[in-house]
Amino acid sequence: MHVHLVQFQILDRQPFDLDQDSLTFTGPAVPPPDHEQFGLKDTVQSHPGEVVRLLIKFDLPAGTLVRRDDLFRYAVHCHILEHEENEMMRPYEVVGGADHTV
Repeated sequence: MHVHLVQFQILDRQPFDLDQDSLTFTGPAVPPPDHEQFGLKDTVQSHPGEVVRLLIKFDLPAGTLVRRDDLFRYAVHCHILEHEENEMMRPYEVVGGADHTV
């Protein structure tokens, strides 16, 4: 998976049951392998039946006023070629935190 406009650290991965209607974990969270632990990333492998937790800092331009109801749009997509060719990109929104100027 590729996350646009941000870089992140990979915290861990945890398996879940694909056949359940709600998120049901089937094992413990495990840290990423050595080659994924260091440095900032913008792409991460995400396998079926696996939650990958990321630590992301969303930077805004200096002087941007952030309010609790502000929405900031970003995009995430898969790097599998047939997914990219079929426009399988998903937007997501980050909600502003405290009232302050960044």
